[in-house]
Amino acid sequence: MEVYKQEFKLLWRVVVVSVVVGILGLSFLGCTKKEPIRIGFVADLTGKQAELGVQERNGVQLALEKVNAAGGIKGRPIELIIRDDLGNPDGAKKADQELIDSGVVAIIGHATSGQTIAGLQVTNPAHILMLSPSSSTPDLSGTFEYFMRVYPNFADSAKGFAKHIYQNRKLTKLAILYDIDNAAYAPKYGSIFADKYRSLGGVLVGEIGFSATAKTDFNPILSELRANNAEGILIITSDVDAAMIVQRTRLIGWQVPLFASAWAQTATLIYSGGQNVEGMEIEEAYAFNSQSPDFLDFKRLYQDRFGQLPSFGATFGYETAMVLSSSLEKTNGDSLGLRQAILEKKDFKGLIDSFSFNEDGDVVRPFYLSVIRDNQFIIVEPLASTK
Repeated sequence: MEVYKQEFKLLWRVVVVSVVVGILGLSFLGCTKKEPIRIGFVADLTGKQAELGVQERNGVQLALEKVNAAGGIKGRPIELIIRDDLGNPDGAKKADQELIDSGVVAIIGHATSGQTIAGLQVTNPAHILMLSPSSSTPDLSGTFEYFMRVYPNFADSAKGFAKHIYQNRKLTKLAILYDIDNAAYAPKYGSIFADKYRSLGGVLVGEIGFSATAKTDFNPILSELRANNAEGILIITSDVDAAMIVQRTRLIGWQVPLFASAWAQTATLIYSGGQNVEGMEIEEAYAFNSQSPDFLDFKRLYQDRFGQLPSFGATFGYETAMVLSSSLEKTNGDSLGLRQAILEKKDFKGLIDSFSFNEDGDVVRPFYLSVIRDNQFIIVEPLASTK
């Protein structure tokens, strides 16, 4: 009987030790498997103007994959949650609310100024920082506490473009076509450009807003501008619609010089416009001919992964994600104090150049004049800033 008691005690000790080891093992696994840090991305990803949003998403993905491959944020992986804003304000608000509900610590987006302002009505009250790779309207400067961007506001570039067209191109009568659907961007850009152009002595023979979603017939509009003796046309719209306007201009036999704001500067403009967009001039903040080793490596990586060269959206999307990741290191992956962490960091090392953020959440970057030649964008010269 005593033998059985000893065997029972021994068996009980084995059971207890096994349970304790099991609990410690589970605790160890729980400690080593850290919760991911969730970051949101939102832009227009499915509409006819989705090229910019898709490029930005691709750039963000490449950046976060690099961060995760290097160990994440203090051992915690980054989980990217993607939403489509459908290219309209209601879609932007809905997408941002879904991202907040999913527990993101910050949001990268939107691709256009109009959707950015709409989305900020949701994210700013929730104290969730939004960083945009491409929203550039001056209306966003210092307006929202929880907003920052890596693309500079276009106030100076629009003025510099007006000065170039009037003084360098010697065009004294110009027409402007702008997309009213992106209300925070196109009308504002047109207004700043027009004020500067007129101050130099230029005459605007037409300032016409149109809705890209309404399938506008451009033939009568262009015929009217031609009759008004416009010497050039500034087009402020997306890549797809800019290409359409150029095609219609050439189809009516009008070989007038054509210009576009940076919004149109994607490969889609060239693919859709073909030979008709040859010679078109564009202002932008993207030195795609940069010989920076980091940028050249990024271009190779992007082309290998996606089968095409990166646009400004992809490049600035990548930089936005890297800014956010490095700042999350300072906050231990928390949203609290994230904006201040970004402000305290000076000279972020971008793919092309270094940049810092001011209290308004803006950056200062150079602008360039480019022209389409032989189916590619060619940088002509820096575009002088002017007040």
